[in-house]
Amino acid sequence: MPIKLVIFDFDGTLFNTHRSISRCIKLTFDALLPAQAPSEAEVHRLISSGAGLQDTFKALYPDAGSHFDEESWTATYRSLYSEHGQPLITPFPGASELLATLKTRDIPAAIVSNKGVAAVVTALRNNGLGDSIREEMIVGDKTPGATRKPDPGSYVNLLVPAMRFRGYADPIDASSVLVVGDTEADIRFAINIGGAISVWCRYGYGNKAECEKLKPTFTVDSLQEVEETVNSWQ
Repeated sequence: MPIKLVIFDFDGTLFNTHRSISRCIKLTFDALLPAQAPSEAEVHRLISSGAGLQDTFKALYPDAGSHFDEESWTATYRSLYSEHGQPLITPFPGASELLATLKTRDIPAAIVSNKGVAAVVTALRNNGLGDSIREEMIVGDKTPGATRKPDPGSYVNLLVPAMRFRGYADPIDASSVLVVGDTEADIRFAINIGGAISVWCRYGYGNKAECEKLKPTFTVDSLQEVEETVNSWQ
């Protein structure tokens, strides 16, 4: 069956964001709790797990009880990220070519990310990819109807209706959906939306042993290999 939709993760899949995330977590602690800055190893572990922003700060906060102001921490991080994180973001090699191939073949591309939509859109525009993915096909943190991967809600509640709006048959057969990501959450997301084709990006930030256990459909070491997978599948 031809591929009808490609869903990308953002961090560690399309874009190299590790430095920007870890830098802005440090800056957030510097601003709000400088005496309790987390270790780089702990930050890396949480990035590798695919945890969302709120869960990351809850895990890093020394006492995530009544004194933890989730809204203040996430707002501070996002403000810092806009200024200090965005300049550190770069697309992985092959991102531009892959997205261009999908556009040429009229295969819709989507992003489901723990990032806010504004941050994703800004990164795409800053790197010359602003026209590659329609904004209504970008699902981020706090998008109404979105759920955290691996919950399939973002696909069911948002992407399927968006595809229907574009004139594609409903329901979309999950076996025609490619999910491209670097963590367990992405592979489980593919499984949970009904057996989509999972493409594990081994070059990303995910825990390799845990991802291998899930037996993704394809394992790749570059976005060029994702493009080859799309071309061979078609």
